[in-house]
Amino acid sequence: MFRAFLEPPELNLNRECVTCTPPEGDPETIFFTDHWKVLLHPSQCGLGNVLLASRRHVPRMADLSTDEWAEFQTVSEALEPSLEQAFGAPLINMQYQRNWAYRTENPDPPLKNGQPNPHIHWHVTPRHPRPVEFMGTVFDDPTFGEPFEWRESQVPLEVRRAIIRQIQVQLPITLI
Repeated sequence: MFRAFLEPPELNLNRECVTCTPPEGDPETIFFTDHWKVLLHPSQCGLGNVLLASRRHVPRMADLSTDEWAEFQTVSEALEPSLEQAFGAPLINMQYQRNWAYRTENPDPPLKNGQPNPHIHWHVTPRHPRPVEFMGTVFDDPTFGEPFEWRESQVPLEVRRAIIRQIQVQLPITLI
């Protein structure tokens, strides 16, 4: 059920909605199913931050099909313990957000026909009570025990690839 690419594909983002980019066009894809994909979050302000997104453009949770909900549960049941095991996180947060689609400046995804164009996704965040080192990079969580504080944090490509691999080895993934 869980699939991933043996080699990261070339970047080919969907310009209308980056979340709609198929796994074949996103080298940050950790794994995917028929209805969902898990991607490494652009900001690694917390070690192993990922996005869980529907592969179909769905603006609201209420618009998910029965099959999509069933598969969401399967993905969530595997993802949470895989992040705990991969990075020793005692706590995982999941946040459902559509806020950026409604921003006045730089909405994400961009407006469609002048209207917000949200695409549902969850931010899944491993939490750590003290700084954690991974491949020479230190990740801290200054708000552990409180809502996660997002901040911009770029890590080198080789660290990003290693984070992806560390998550993948915790899951029953078929490499293609």
